[in-house]
Amino acid sequence: MEIKLLINDKEKTFVSNFISARMLRRTLEISKKVNFNDMSPEELDTMVDFIVEIFKGQFTRDDVYDGVASKELIPTITKCINEIVGEVAVATGVDEKNEVREIQ
Repeated sequence: MEIKLLINDKEKTFVSNFISARMLRRTLEISKKVNFNDMSPEELDTMVDFIVEIFKGQFTRDDVYDGVASKELIPTITKCINEIVGEVAVATGVDEKNEVREIQ
């Protein structure tokens, strides 16, 4: 999994090659707690902190807020969640209906 952030006017790519089972649990836990249709600022902070956690602190919350275009923030978060859940779906044979749905 990778994320691209603009840091100091340069695009940097960060990679997380290993997603632990604990991160799957955290993904499910957070996905159940957050209202994706009416997200509060606190919920958004939780989601951004979760992205930082996925990438094992290679960047900060502020790096995400400052380094992702506003229109790309929610799709970036959703993509990360779907990648984690999707890996499990492929391994277990569960269809895509169980993935976190895309935010429009």
